[in-house]
Amino acid sequence: MKLLLIAISFFLISAIATAVCLKDHPSVAEEYTDSKTVFVGKVIEIIDVAELFIYYDGQICTVQVQEVFKGNPTKSIAIFSENSNGRFPMVQGVTYLIFAYYELGRYQINNCGNSGILSNKEDTVLEVQSIKQNKANKK
Repeated sequence: MKLLLIAISFFLISAIATAVCLKDHPSVAEEYTDSKTVFVGKVIEIIDVAELFIYYDGQICTVQVQEVFKGNPTKSIAIFSENSNGRFPMVQGVTYLIFAYYELGRYQINNCGNSGILSNKEDTVLEVQSIKQNKANKK
């Protein structure tokens, strides 16, 4: 009986741990296709926001757009990061490669996706540039 309870506990814990990644870990091509906008940008401001109606509490990160691979973001874009296990942590002054989706009236980032600090994403940037070029050639 103890063995059964332990097995069930491990199953539930692993299910909870992976529940944060609703779409698992997408490939760069999949996330590029699913994103509203893909760009390189530097975080210039972070503001804590309280829970409001359908929104969790979290942070609004204002990001200065530096290079666009998909979409038409303005010169700066506000990205919401909820205060949960789904948070995509950002640091003011740091430059990121960002795959952003639009949900509930806000841009957000999949914390299980390919977004990250630009200096750690050189190979991903090359892949995104290739995807962008291939899409342009098909037009």
